[in-house]
Amino acid sequence: MASQYFRGQQHGVVISGARNENLERQTFADRSFDIVIALDVLEHVNLPDAVCREVWRTLRPDGLFLFTAPTYKQLVTSERRAVYTDTSVLHLAEPDYHGNPLSAEGSLVTFHYGYDLAELVAASAPFDVAVVRAVDRTRAILGDMTEVYACRVRS
Repeated sequence: MASQYFRGQQHGVVISGARNENLERQTFADRSFDIVIALDVLEHVNLPDAVCREVWRTLRPDGLFLFTAPTYKQLVTSERRAVYTDTSVLHLAEPDYHGNPLSAEGSLVTFHYGYDLAELVAASAPFDVAVVRAVDRTRAILGDMTEVYACRVRS
């Protein structure tokens, strides 16, 4: 099931072919999925710890949460760059935006993650976390920021 976050729209309904979900407060029932995949999303959320708890809640025993997020090799500790408030955005660093197929202005980056990301995830929810750096020359998967995080629900 594909999902996307459409700010200001009702959660749990399908909009433009994707279910509208806020990863921090999902509408899915407990233990709904065997696997959840989020590609280059966590660096844009306001509360990544809430995302991890919610994904853990929606996974069945032995379920798997696979995600990618840019991991900055020069950062040992992750850095918060922006905070969404009820009415605005508090910028803690120079604003950084990534491409967004739903918005020409892009998606605001709220975190630059460092090598502590696996520990942050494990501290947020009782996942077993593994990090794999993907390299595949035949598919042009090369360079920096190719980490894949595999988080398994303990059965």
